[in-house]
Amino acid sequence: MYSNGQSSIIIDHDILRESYIPTKLGAREGQSEQLYCCLSPVVMRQKPIHTWLYGRAGTGKTSTAINVLRHLEQKNSIRSVVINCFEKDTFYEILDEMISEFKILRAHEHRTSFKLEKLRSFLKDRPFVVVLDEVDQVRQHELSSVLYNLDTVLNAGIVCVSDSTRALMELGDRVRSRLNPHTIFFPSYSRQTLLKILTTRAELALAKGSWTPAVLKYIAGMAQGDARAAIRILRRAAVLAEYRRLDRITTEALKEQKKAIRDRQRFHIMTSLTQDHRMLFNIVKDKGWILSGELWGEYLRRCSRLRRKPLASRTFSDYTNRLVQARLLTSERARVKGRVRLFRIAL
Repeated sequence: MYSNGQSSIIIDHDILRESYIPTKLGAREGQSEQLYCCLSPVVMRQKPIHTWLYGRAGTGKTSTAINVLRHLEQKNSIRSVVINCFEKDTFYEILDEMISEFKILRAHEHRTSFKLEKLRSFLKDRPFVVVLDEVDQVRQHELSSVLYNLDTVLNAGIVCVSDSTRALMELGDRVRSRLNPHTIFFPSYSRQTLLKILTTRAELALAKGSWTPAVLKYIAGMAQGDARAAIRILRRAAVLAEYRRLDRITTEALKEQKKAIRDRQRFHIMTSLTQDHRMLFNIVKDKGWILSGELWGEYLRRCSRLRRKPLASRTFSDYTNRLVQARLLTSERARVKGRVRLFRIAL
C-alpha cells in the first residue's frame, strides 16, 4: 500500500486544509453577488457599504468574503486585511495587526490613538476593506469602539463575520446607526450541495479509487450542513485509512468516526448539564426506550433511593426537552391515548 513511505490515498494535503479557499463556492452565488455589490464602490474610490455576514459555522461566510476580495483586488488597487477576532479580540490588537499587514513604519508606540492616526495617515483616501472574522469574539465593551473608529477611516469598508446578528443588536444605538450594515444570511448547506463540495475536494485531493460517492454521501449526512466539518471528516477518514494501510476510505471506518464524534460531543454536553438531566438520560439509556409517564415514575424512585429532592412535575418537560435539543434523546408521540411521548437514546 505504501511506496517509499509516501501517502497512498492523499495526493494533495493542501486542498483538505481549512485554510484552502476554492475559487468557486457551492450555492453561494447570491451571497457573493450581494457582498460584491456592497463593496464595489471602492472601485470608484468611494466608501463601500458595511456588511454583516451571519449564519452557522461552516456555511461559507469567510470563504465568500475572501473570494469577493480576490475578485476586487485582481482588477483594482485596493487594500484589504482579514483579521481573526478569536486571536485578536481588542481594538489595540486589531489595529496592531492591520499596521503589521500593511507594513506601516514607525507605528510601534503603545497607544491605540497613535496607531489609529498612523493608519488614517497611511491610507488617506485609498480604498480599504477589513474583514473582522468571528467579530462577536471582540470584547463587548470594545466592539463599539472598534466599529465606530474604523468607520471614521476614509473609504474604509467593514465586513463583519459572525454566527448571528446578536452582537450587532447589542451595539449602542449611535454606533449601530452609524455602521448601518447590510446583513447577508448564509443558510446551512443542503446535503446535496455538501456532496458536490466533497466530490470536488476528493477529485482534487485523493487518489482515484480511494473513495466512492456512497462514502461522500455518508460524510455529507454526518456534517449536518457544515462544509468545514464535512471536509474535516473527509481528511480524517483519509488519514486513518492510510494509517491502517487501507487503499480506500470505507463507510465502516466512517461509522467508527461518527460514534467517536458523537461520544465526545455527548460527554462534553453531559458535563455541562445538571445531575437531574443526567439521571433522566441514564434512565432512558438503561431502558432503551421509555414512555414519558414511566420515565417520570422511575426518576422519582431513583431520587427517593438517593434521598434527593426531585424536580417539580411542571419542569419535567423542560428538562426532557433540553435533552432532546442537545440531541442526547429523541422524542416522538407514543401510539397510546393522551399526551404521551416516547423517548429513545439518539443514535
